[in-house]
Amino acid sequence: MDTDARKQFDRTAASYAVSRAHSNSRSLALLKEFAGDRRYRIAIDIATGPGFAAFALADQCDEMIATDISKGMLQQVQKLAFERRIRQVERSFADAHALPFRDASLDLVMCRTAPHHFASIPKFLSEVRRVLVNTGVFLMVDTTTSEFELPRIWHQNMEWRRDRSHVAAPPPSIWRREFVQAGFRVVEEKLTTVDMEFNDWVLRSNTAEEEIEAMRNEWRNIDEKISVEYSVKDRGNGDYSFSWPVIVLKGVIS
Repeated sequence: MDTDARKQFDRTAASYAVSRAHSNSRSLALLKEFAGDRRYRIAIDIATGPGFAAFALADQCDEMIATDISKGMLQQVQKLAFERRIRQVERSFADAHALPFRDASLDLVMCRTAPHHFASIPKFLSEVRRVLVNTGVFLMVDTTTSEFELPRIWHQNMEWRRDRSHVAAPPPSIWRREFVQAGFRVVEEKLTTVDMEFNDWVLRSNTAEEEIEAMRNEWRNIDEKISVEYSVKDRGNGDYSFSWPVIVLKGVIS
């Protein structure tokens, strides 16, 4: 279990529960689209956060289990489910690297906006492969990054400085390779973006003020190639709008 990630999300759970970037992003609609009209018996949402993905697909599942290593996040799931009158979502404390479910026991496994915090992508994917039934579906959404070295290094550096629980956001080519190596076949894929604002972004993660100022100084003098890659715009007063790339993948057992 990643103790740093658990502590970080326990601290910031309430902020993520009201984050527009997480509750209303295009990736959530794509997740619903990729699930199709199919009915699923038992589903889990790995690293559910406040539960937005679990809520979105709960009505297509006989049983939806929202899992996370953060008790603070699971409390937000309970709170939001009550407010939204969603009764078919259960909660479970679970590590993405060691899922507490039997082999071939789940019809749908989802994970949205979380793998860039995982210590081992191969271990995570291996666990998904283990618990999924042969006819099951794996839906994954996460921040990805540029295939080009300069913007990729800058992006990963900024993410880590903003939130030390960040590990890595692989570019799309690496995600495709990891899926294949884990025994999945990608049957649908789309790239989209999540649009954010700097001040809200660092506030949500409770970034230290001295780090925020150091980052702002670098954003003021950002390389043009990086600025174009991530659609960085100066909003004035030390704030910036920008877009991170997001990958949405639907995998089945190959």
